[in-house]
Amino acid sequence: MGGFIDMQQLHDELLTHLITTLTPRQMKQLEPHLAPLIQNAAQAVAEDLIAYAYRDPASRGRGELILESYASFKAVLFYRLAHLVWHFQGADHGDFSRMALKLSNQGKILSGAEIHPAARIGRRFVLDHGYGTVIGETCVIGNDCYILCGVTLGARGIANNPDGKRHPRLGNNVEVGAGARVLGYVSIGDNVFISPSCVITQDVPAGTKVKVVNQIQLQKNDESDHSNYLGAFALDERLHVVGEVSAGHKVTVLDADFHPLQGLMLEPTVKERHHLQFRLRRLDTGEQLPRLPLNLKVCGPEFEITLLSPPGLSALVRHLLQATPLIVGG
Repeated sequence: MGGFIDMQQLHDELLTHLITTLTPRQMKQLEPHLAPLIQNAAQAVAEDLIAYAYRDPASRGRGELILESYASFKAVLFYRLAHLVWHFQGADHGDFSRMALKLSNQGKILSGAEIHPAARIGRRFVLDHGYGTVIGETCVIGNDCYILCGVTLGARGIANNPDGKRHPRLGNNVEVGAGARVLGYVSIGDNVFISPSCVITQDVPAGTKVKVVNQIQLQKNDESDHSNYLGAFALDERLHVVGEVSAGHKVTVLDADFHPLQGLMLEPTVKERHHLQFRLRRLDTGEQLPRLPLNLKVCGPEFEITLLSPPGLSALVRHLLQATPLIVGG
């Protein structure tokens, strides 16, 4: 079934899911739209199924096995139904929205993955081992994308986010590894690979690979051969950045949500090849203590690196922001 889909079986499967999820009254409201709904959803789901069978070696290419027993595929199947229902117009639009959310929630119950019905997902989408994955309302995902479990395509804030575009836009052929977070209205270009556990809060250009290596989250173009060591630590009331770094690199302290700390200035005290040293100066902005642990971003012309929770940095900044003097060090 990897290249051949029993469309009648697929139609029956979709209709069964509608009947078991919605009330008889809701099914009656859907009746004028039912034939095109099943037809359009089946066409999209068939492509998703073929893509899943092709990209998942454990299925041995058996699409019927995925359709009948893969929980993560249920989330995609219910999303395809819910997305079409969400966009039905007319006097019953509010009722259709509630049906779409009900279908989406059923997919979440069966799979552990939450996909908002308003999200726009392209063709041949694969959600593999998708438990814990969240795809937000204003997400846009291109064709041939592959996402694993625990991925968050969400907004930058935790609560009370504004309306409008607040979720990521993924291009075509994007792969996102387990546990990665892509936050805010950022653009991820075509053919981007995001490895597990990465945190993305700004645009990533096409053809980029983002990966975490020990303490380092490295973003580079395929053409870049940068693979040298870079590290950071706080010692004797100074922040040290060591490795393949120069005075031309920009260094920024980030909070636990990877937002820059506005109330902090890094004043260079040593600028040597392979070693930068900074004194931290507190700015009088009234900023509250940031969420810990803190991270460090190092930007240069050839790469962008995020150092995850460098030793001593959180303690140094916490001491500085709680202290009366505005400077740490002499």
